[in-house]
Amino acid sequence: MKALIYLGALLTLAGQPALLAQSNPLIFRGRVETDNRLLLRGENEWVWNENRLDLGIEKRANPLRIYGNIWLRHLGPSIVESSADLQDKGRINPIDADIRELYAEVYGFVFDELDLRIGRQRIAWGTADMFNPTDNLNPFDLEDILDFGRRMGSDAIDLQWHLSHQSSLQLVYIPRFQPASMPLGRFSDVLSVRAALPEVLAQAKYSDEIILPNNSLSRASSLGMRWRGFALNTDFSLSYTYSRDPLPLPAKVSIDIIYESDMAAGRPAVHATLIYPRHHIFGADLSGAIKRVGVWAEAALFLPESEIVAQVELPPHQLPFPVQGEEVVLKKQTYLKFIAGADYTTTGGSYINMQYLRGFIHERGREQLADYIFFQLNRHLFQNRLLIKPLSGGVSVSDRNSPFRNYSVFYAPEVSYLGVDNLDIGIGVYLFGGKGDGIFNNLKEMNMLRLRLTASF
Repeated sequence: MKALIYLGALLTLAGQPALLAQSNPLIFRGRVETDNRLLLRGENEWVWNENRLDLGIEKRANPLRIYGNIWLRHLGPSIVESSADLQDKGRINPIDADIRELYAEVYGFVFDELDLRIGRQRIAWGTADMFNPTDNLNPFDLEDILDFGRRMGSDAIDLQWHLSHQSSLQLVYIPRFQPASMPLGRFSDVLSVRAALPEVLAQAKYSDEIILPNNSLSRASSLGMRWRGFALNTDFSLSYTYSRDPLPLPAKVSIDIIYESDMAAGRPAVHATLIYPRHHIFGADLSGAIKRVGVWAEAALFLPESEIVAQVELPPHQLPFPVQGEEVVLKKQTYLKFIAGADYTTTGGSYINMQYLRGFIHERGREQLADYIFFQLNRHLFQNRLLIKPLSGGVSVSDRNSPFRNYSVFYAPEVSYLGVDNLDIGIGVYLFGGKGDGIFNNLKEMNMLRLRLTASF
């Protein structure tokens, strides 16, 4: 409801007489999307059902620009749990309104070379495709774990000084901390933020609590600076970010034994307290071309502000297994995430894209970083009416010393029909496999058929 109120306010503001010059009409852009996924095993359960109206609204009245983007969605099946819920249409037919962006931008603010943007906005940094280690101002939107690269907007003040036609300096201030959203439904355990537990505690009853930073400017704010330039037919930038990790880490773990009866054996129970640590992040990226091959590279050096040590509180009685009194969760030492990639379009019209990534979004510290290779091969057929993706997916290795016991594979071929303007209908599959640890291994039981449709206007 609040999102609808904000949308109405945006329309009202954009429609004021001072802004309604015939040469600057109110512009609507958007898409209608449906995305459905069905398990390929068992009873073929529907695991994803999303119907989305992606609506963008823009009004230009130089030097002012107003922009808003909202998602109106039906997401997932009914969540009825009792007969009383049958009186609540929100549980019978779950509807969600999500303000992605809502801001005002002034060109030539105070000085001709200075632009100002205030409001909820997506501040996208980095040059790589979907995976950007230097992009750390907006929190992850992990609702759909397979929609790589998706992030939420942040309420921010964004100043951009155009030093020349080929360089600029950007300063971003975000006064409020916003945590990442986590995967929904059957995907909720894929990207676990639970405390790491000894194997003997794997079946323990688990609970946790989140400690958000105090909602003050000193504790909750983030800052980012970036200098961009262009030379030798190459775009490049240097950046610095001081922000909190959008995914939490355990700072305290309490272990106790629960006895359901006097005669029953005790069952361990674990309760974790999770916090969001701060990082200093130094970034660099570049993108260009070598003849007909597009190339890019991006790296981010993370320096945790402090070491995170999880204090383990033991029960007063003796546990039947050894547990350390504390565990270092994140060392105060630098670690580097980076990505490098290239793409190429052949004379026959095939598009090839390949990237190497060191360190996925949930991996922190030198010991946790894994290796990933992502690949994609597209080709249009029948006068661009059909697009096939016979190769699309990735491979990861979580332990270089034992790669054949610690690898995972993600494969997602697809065929799309593009025979009608502004319409894209696709059918494909998601297939997962591997051994040992790895984010894609957590999806091994989730092989799916996917049917999607996108209509733009």
